Amino acid sequence: MSDTAELSDQRRDRTSSRVFGPPPAAVIAALVAAVVFALALEFLVIISFIGQRLWNDPRLFHDLVFTLPLIVWMLVVLATLVMVARIVTTWLTVDDRGLVLRGLFRRTVRAEWSQVRRVVDVVDVVRRGAEELDGPARSHDLVLVQTGTEAEPVAIGGRFFSRTAQAALVRRAEEHGVEVERIERATPAEVNEHVPHALAVTDRRPGLVFAVVALFYVAHNVLTFIIWGL
Repeated sequence: MSDTAELSDQRRDRTSSRVFGPPPAAVIAALVAAVVFALALEFLVIISFIGQRLWNDPRLFHDLVFTLPLIVWMLVVLATLVMVARIVTTWLTVDDRGLVLRGLFRRTVRAEWSQVRRVVDVVDVVRRGAEELDGPARSHDLVLVQTGTEAEPVAIGGRFFSRTAQAALVRRAEEHGVEVERIERATPAEVNEHVPHALAVTDRRPGLVFAVVALFYVAHNVLTFIIWGL
């Protein structure tokens, strides 16, 4: 009898588990960003390298200064591949036991519902220049899961997860008696003040991040022109 009950519990756990991957829009955006960062913005580097047939130059890989533009480009390509793999391999599992967030190049996060102290459901994160959301009243922009430890909260953002995944997480948390706090509108600074370490620097200071990236590509292309020419 106990074996039958245990088998029934296992079947119920399997049927109640939901596994969510990144939505198609996030995958497409990641691939487009990879092409832009690794190819479009490195156009001068690629043209200089191919146009001059620099792979035949004896200084390549023997002279550090001469090889520097190629080394930087290879690092950019590697970084974009890691970014794409990190996004497209992200999987969120939500079941009666808790949640699991895993993927390549990221730390696996596991939390049972008994360990979750609070879930913060932000309907609309107001970013500079962004329009108000026109979605349904139950839409989600950011869901934060805080455990009872001092670890950083688990962020389930609308950019990389569907609203179905976010709604399933919130609903399952409510079913297991976890406190769910709903915030209608908040800026990234307000979210980070309300839940410390909730947002990465790319969300808190997008303008600064954009400026640093732009400066990097300008510097790399100028360096390539100085060392290799056209």
